[in-house]
Amino acid sequence: MTGLHAGPVVVTSRDTVEAFRLLVEGVQDSAIFMLDGGGRVSSWNPGAQRIKGYRAEEVIGQHFSRFYPPDDVAAGKPARLLALAARDGRVEDEGWRVRKDGSRFWANATITALRDFEGSVVGFAKVTRDLTERREAEDALRRSEQTFQLLVESIQDYAIFMLDPDGRVASWNGSAERIKGYRADEIVGQHFSAFYPPEDVAQGKPQWELEVAEREGRHEDEGWRVRKDGTRFWANAVISAMRDAHGGLVGFAKVTRDLTQRRRVEQALAQSNQELERFSYSVSHDLRAPLRAINGYAHALVEGHAAQLDEEGKRLLTVIRDSAKLGGQLIDALLNFSRVGRQALTRAPVDLRALAEHVVSELRQTQGSVAAEVVLTPLPPISGDAALLRNVLINLIGNAFKFSANRAHPKVEIGAQQDGAEVTYYVKDNGVGFDMQYAGKLFGVFQRLHRPDEFEGTGVGLALAQRIIQRHGGRMWAEGKVNEGATFFFTIPAGDVPA
Repeated sequence: MTGLHAGPVVVTSRDTVEAFRLLVEGVQDSAIFMLDGGGRVSSWNPGAQRIKGYRAEEVIGQHFSRFYPPDDVAAGKPARLLALAARDGRVEDEGWRVRKDGSRFWANATITALRDFEGSVVGFAKVTRDLTERREAEDALRRSEQTFQLLVESIQDYAIFMLDPDGRVASWNGSAERIKGYRADEIVGQHFSAFYPPEDVAQGKPQWELEVAEREGRHEDEGWRVRKDGTRFWANAVISAMRDAHGGLVGFAKVTRDLTQRRRVEQALAQSNQELERFSYSVSHDLRAPLRAINGYAHALVEGHAAQLDEEGKRLLTVIRDSAKLGGQLIDALLNFSRVGRQALTRAPVDLRALAEHVVSELRQTQGSVAAEVVLTPLPPISGDAALLRNVLINLIGNAFKFSANRAHPKVEIGAQQDGAEVTYYVKDNGVGFDMQYAGKLFGVFQRLHRPDEFEGTGVGLALAQRIIQRHGGRMWAEGKVNEGATFFFTIPAGDVPA
């Protein structure tokens, strides 16, 4: 073969040229056009019309500087780009461009010099892509990253930082410095095991936590951690594995909270509960003994010496025995009230209607011939501790029986009403009622609105019922009117409520 030489290859086939023209005309997402040696538009494809807004007859022959913002034109940018393309063969640029309607778009533009056989520049090929959406996405991502960084830096109660895959600190926020005592320049690059007590490090706990987080995606732990000055604090720490789009581990995010104060409160509460247990034991045994003695001696006096006592003496002995009995009831009530505050809740679905039916039947047997009419309307099922809720119903229904017993036609209604998503349960009676100005005293321990000689009781039942409902995360309140009855309401939210 002969005639081979270095330099550009010139294609003269008309079919090939026509195929290339059809290819350019078919491109819709890029503006592809030609400039003459002076920078005037000499060809224009549909993609250019779609992106820049000009029809071919409007722009051919016009200088391509019209696509640039006025400040770029004033700075000589179009001419400079042509000069660079002529010198280097090709130049690429990103920046704002202007459409026919004056709106701006972010463009990537490549200008390639076209030369003749002798190497002289005869024009330029220009390819422009509209990258506005990509730039907006990048700007949004950048703003998001800046916002996230500001958020992380503004958080005061959490140490938030990153670890590389080997567990070395890669980032550090202001709260981490406040909680752990290290400045960023002191700790970045150091292994996070520096925050653990020596005994945990010796047992390999830091590395084990990373392995769990990598395997399961997340690991949470509470325990002692160590500050820069060597002091310890009680921490809740969450380690989350961070992965790239392909699932590869790129590091860990670690969030640590200082719970030292909460732990002190919990320890103080635990100590108080222990002291309360000891007090309850003392009440149960030491205070009952003299009450039993008083009751026993009074009984012996009645049995052995009743003949020597006049009616007043017998009455006084009866008062003594009743008082001793009431003292025992008060002790039982106090112990129950104390116990409810400490025992754990066992939540499960409860058929409140069936429970109310059993309570009514039990009270009719234990309180003698209760003549009250009981209206029991449908009660939606509830989630709670059945044994404790039974105690609530015993107190509310028992009070309704007691305070309506002297009516000609005593009536007790047990029902529920729907208020939006919340269900309110109630026990209503037509008894003696109460003055609403004293409603605040109803749920206090030993608070009574009626004299003991009118209605017996310890004054603890309603306080106990309210405490049980509050343990379930609910509310209890009452409405009433003197001699027109009273209604006691309570609500219990659905779902699990921490004990």
